[in-house]
Amino acid sequence: MPTYDYRCEKCGNEFEEFLPMAKRAEPTEVPCKKQLHQTSPFPICGGKITQVPGLTSFAYDNIASPGHPKKPPGWMTDKLKEIKKKQVKSTMSWHH
Repeated sequence: MPTYDYRCEKCGNEFEEFLPMAKRAEPTEVPCKKQLHQTSPFPICGGKITQVPGLTSFAYDNIASPGHPKKPPGWMTDKLKEIKKKQVKSTMSWHH
């Protein structure tokens, strides 16, 4: 199941959801539920949620290939470090 990234336009809250493609717009159809303060009565943001572009992920596994080294080539390690450095940080939020 794909992972989609979302952000609140009002408070900037970012979160990920694991959803089928057919349901990827559902988080944008409800207002942001992030608590603005840790005080009573726990007001929520209520801002508009938009889907933001996310990075694709992939796995590199050559251990099963006979005759290949067990670690990735240097160019791939360097590229992965570069991608990680440029990646926008996000937090995962669970909605019940």
